[in-house]
Amino acid sequence: MTGGSFSLSDNTNTKEIAEYIIKRILTGERNIRAIKSEAALKFGSDAIVRNSDIIRIAIRLVKKKAGQNNAKRIANIIQILKRKPIRTLSGVTPVAVMIKPEGSCRWNCIYCPAAGKAAKSYTGEEPAALRARANNFDPTMQVKDRLNQFRIGGHPTSKCEIIVMGGTFLQMDEEYKQSFIKGIYDALNCNSNKRKNAKTLAEAKKINETAKCRCVGLTIETRPDVCGEKEINEMLDYGTTRVELGVQHPDDKIYKIINRGHTVEDVIRATALLKDNGFKVLYHIMPGLPDSNPKKDIEMVRELFENPEFRPDMLKIYPALVTGGTKLHEMMKHGEYTPYSSEEAADLISEFYRYIPKYVRVMRIQRDIPAGLIQGGVKKSNLRELVENKIREKGIIPKEIRWREIGLNKEKLDGKFDIRTETYSASGGTELFISYENTTSGIIAGFLRLRIPNGLIQRKEIGKNTAIVRELHVYGNEETIGKKSAKASKTAQHTGIGRALLKEAEKIAKKRFMKSEMIINSGMGVRRYYYKLGYKSKGNYVAKNL
Repeated sequence: MTGGSFSLSDNTNTKEIAEYIIKRILTGERNIRAIKSEAALKFGSDAIVRNSDIIRIAIRLVKKKAGQNNAKRIANIIQILKRKPIRTLSGVTPVAVMIKPEGSCRWNCIYCPAAGKAAKSYTGEEPAALRARANNFDPTMQVKDRLNQFRIGGHPTSKCEIIVMGGTFLQMDEEYKQSFIKGIYDALNCNSNKRKNAKTLAEAKKINETAKCRCVGLTIETRPDVCGEKEINEMLDYGTTRVELGVQHPDDKIYKIINRGHTVEDVIRATALLKDNGFKVLYHIMPGLPDSNPKKDIEMVRELFENPEFRPDMLKIYPALVTGGTKLHEMMKHGEYTPYSSEEAADLISEFYRYIPKYVRVMRIQRDIPAGLIQGGVKKSNLRELVENKIREKGIIPKEIRWREIGLNKEKLDGKFDIRTETYSASGGTELFISYENTTSGIIAGFLRLRIPNGLIQRKEIGKNTAIVRELHVYGNEETIGKKSAKASKTAQHTGIGRALLKEAEKIAKKRFMKSEMIINSGMGVRRYYYKLGYKSKGNYVAKNL
């Protein structure tokens, strides 16, 4: 396979694939990513057809089709494909970058697809994996390609949230890791093709502070046992702001059955290390594993938030899936394991929402694995929609962040907004979730995570009189950097909310906790914002005397 532009425009299968996708959408399906992945698998393509290609063919179909209804329906499809605002309603543009398959992970969990077409834990047919394959797993090409797709779809690309996906990146060799991360920054910095690549990673990071496409957040996926002091320092050097831990189900018996290779204690230690050094913490959890059941899975979620040794900031919920060639597949064939159906998973996950607190965001429900590769488990591509329908049917009132985001709830706005603070203990320290919420509906426009550490501090930048801002996020449609928002009702970005939240956090840190310094683990592309508010560079952080 060769790299280059990620398009099927010259592929003879394009028309057939696009028509297949259009027909699926006409039946009412809306998970376009999943449909594209299944189409690529069905037609034996190594790449996903672009929206622009589908639109081009849809326009031809509109001209050919007899009957006004069909023409209108296809015209609606064109509008759906032209712009998918859900991508940037949370305030940033997400860009997934996948590592190479070779040497991507040395562990052998029983449910995990082996590295082959893509890095371990991916089949190679997921949208991100197909993009990576089309670009020979080159990080610079992947980022440039994805940004170009967003622009075609009408999305702004000035604020990018990068996620490094696949395998266990942090256990790969040092030269590869440095080169990979630098390649990401080079793509963001050089996207206009007017700037040459930086000579070093440090230079690339510095350039990104003023680039047109800025990295406002960098996420790395890792295992709890590959997240110690060495990895913490390494990730800070990369500019990492969020870490996604593969927690699955924190139970040592289950870990042994699934051949996970680490313990619950590893999860607890990694979580504390990350928080005390300023990272946002996301858990991947996997209901439906062997030796679990719905009751155990609900208890697992309750434990995650009742036990202060866990309490992550975010969740990705991936019900266990069975794919070919795995030990879990063998267990299922021999009657030793039965995965949840789509209906069972939707009902179970809806119950999770009773226990997820207001400071947590459910980032994702369900993997992107094409249904044709799933031997057992959830095959419906709209699991999140099914979960949300169950929540409404049961009368559950979720407190979690995504359910209340202003970008997804503009029609519910009424009354005034106010700053609210929730304090809780977590991983040996004190956490304060400071949010800007509608006083009537609870709709959230922005929030800040303030930590008063009391545990595994290892960085010289963080002293005993230091408070840490781990996250500051304002929701609504992504606004271009430097652009003043004209209508606060349409977006919460660039309306002074972030400044107000930070001012409140500084006041709390100084007056309530007697701290004399605030430190922030900031994405490279956000540092100029903090400089304007009196912060200065301090090692891998920005800091301000209070």
